[in-house]
Amino acid sequence: MNPMFEPTEDGIEVIDMTERRRYQLITDSPVQPKEIEETTIPYPIDNAVEITTNALTLPAKSAVYVYDRAGVMLAESDLHGKTVLPGDEYSLDISGPIKLYANVDSSVEISSDVERTRIEFGGPTKVVLGARSYHTQPAGSIMTTTNPKDVMQAVSAFSSALKTTRPERSYPTLRGHPPTIEVGQKLDVPSQFDPPETGISIEVPDDLRSIFVVTPLAYYLGATVRHGSAPRLVMGSGQTFSLSGDRGFESIVERLLKQTLFLDSLVRVAGPSSNPLQERHELESVLALDMESIYNQSPAERLRTYLDVSFGAIEPYLPDWRTSVLHSTEDEIPYLPFLAQDLTVVKTEPGRPRSTESGPAAGTVRKDTTASTEANSSLDRSIEQCWTDGRLPDITAKVPLSAFYNDINRTVRADPIEIEVVCNDPEMGEELVALYSTYGNREDLSFEVTTHYELTVSELAAVFEQTSDFVHYIGHTDGKGFRCTDGHLDAWSLEDVGMDAFLLNSCQSYDQGTALLEKGSIGGIVTLEDIDNIDAIHTGSTIAQLLNQGFPLYAAANIVREECAAGENYQIIGKGTTAVSQSRAGLPIRFSISRDGERHQFCLKVYTKSRFQIGGTYQPHLSSTDAYHLIPKEIGPVQTVKSDLPKITDMSEAVVLLEDGIKMGDEIKFKDIDLFS
Repeated sequence: MNPMFEPTEDGIEVIDMTERRRYQLITDSPVQPKEIEETTIPYPIDNAVEITTNALTLPAKSAVYVYDRAGVMLAESDLHGKTVLPGDEYSLDISGPIKLYANVDSSVEISSDVERTRIEFGGPTKVVLGARSYHTQPAGSIMTTTNPKDVMQAVSAFSSALKTTRPERSYPTLRGHPPTIEVGQKLDVPSQFDPPETGISIEVPDDLRSIFVVTPLAYYLGATVRHGSAPRLVMGSGQTFSLSGDRGFESIVERLLKQTLFLDSLVRVAGPSSNPLQERHELESVLALDMESIYNQSPAERLRTYLDVSFGAIEPYLPDWRTSVLHSTEDEIPYLPFLAQDLTVVKTEPGRPRSTESGPAAGTVRKDTTASTEANSSLDRSIEQCWTDGRLPDITAKVPLSAFYNDINRTVRADPIEIEVVCNDPEMGEELVALYSTYGNREDLSFEVTTHYELTVSELAAVFEQTSDFVHYIGHTDGKGFRCTDGHLDAWSLEDVGMDAFLLNSCQSYDQGTALLEKGSIGGIVTLEDIDNIDAIHTGSTIAQLLNQGFPLYAAANIVREECAAGENYQIIGKGTTAVSQSRAGLPIRFSISRDGERHQFCLKVYTKSRFQIGGTYQPHLSSTDAYHLIPKEIGPVQTVKSDLPKITDMSEAVVLLEDGIKMGDEIKFKDIDLFS
């Protein structure tokens, strides 16, 4: 479903119903959008309209990038002042929750304050608006048998979802979701999923383990996966590169995936409409590559060039990467399109662990010793995902296949964001009080928060079954399920649930959370052990604050583990990139400030979520560091400049780690960061 443009009383609203995103553009007078099929916008778009207006006002402080007709960047708006350009033809790249462009032939003046950004033209001006969906939904499905050679053909079709094979494929918005896979009695790859012609193939033995490991790389390279006696790349006219050696097959493939996307990110700057990267600035003289020449090479030629680059030279500059652990079994074949879309590194472990009555599961996720047979069976069928963090402990999650399908099959709904808060024990009401001023306290988003007290079994079941964005449960869980006023609700007894995500802030809630994933939810946060009530109040309130500001589940768990010891008892299950709301600036950020002798310095961690994936960029707009950086990663340490403090405290989408806890950026007072006294 392509983005739509709808007139409103104040201007025009851009709606991406597939991604459940809305963006309001305010005009000085009512407008009537006229749909147009062809534009001169130099970027891929899904839909476009023409309006006439004197100005556009964006509902939040937003970066605007100005390009000429050839796609050369002329200016970037000053988020703390004005940017003025004389009359001419311009393409404007407007940063927001929906990818939006505007073509104008006029003078342009861009100004920003704390709450909004205004783009003024030199009088009534025709403005062509173009929008592009982030395309995180698959365009269809492929059927394959479990025969490895059939699976190779299915995986080879994944790259049909790429919008380009040029270096710009490193942008997440130009990588569509591969088709899903159904395992059946025959191979059926519809012609709409014909892969691009890149001249690249990957040869691997005909076993599932080898296919699984190369799947994300094959998707990104637009490579055909074929049978071969030994794993290797074949490029163009027959040049080959071995994928086996002392480092091991999986490690070599991992390095190649990271190296290719990273170097594409550097080279894309030589093309039109791209922003300079700090990583390119620091590496350009070290790598001594002719970026402009490489940009114009064919995919196979470009890959050959990349293979000559030392991985050690670029490794310190790489963004953080997600890892998925599989066991090379037939029931994991349907996971492959989701892992390809995330460009995750695939690791394998032999066999699949069997359920036991006690003891830890593989990796760092502990099986619940009180869990039901259904929960441990689901755990056995799940894969493990890990998010690395350079400074804080890694976050792991068990993800059943149902979580991925629940995500792509979720009901498309309009605003408001619906949050259900359940307190099923009056002695835990203190946490409920702490949540009153948290959920829905943002003026830029519409929330509907409903609070429930001391529910019966049937009433709690109704809350779980109804459609909602998030459920925050406060109460008790045990081997029988959720404790209610008239008994226990076992979530495994439900036919289906309607909530997208959840926090079960009760003792040993892993079992019941797993049931919610199997019954329809996408992701959640649960507990592994008994938790103290005081710790639960503090941790639950902190998680709520982070989710309300747009942090995804894995980021919230990452931060609470740093912020309090009790955070170690909270575990992600399902899709960790699930977010309840969107951040004002699009991306959630974590600041940590420390002392280095007489100086202070900060590190800035940028998290990603479902539509902001690896290969995107972030610009801090701080005096200390104003360059573009690849994400997700930690930026810094950077020496703190006093003029940055008002900018940090203006960032409502940022959380700052302090010695006595965490605070959101716009809640911080200068006395909280006593750096210059």
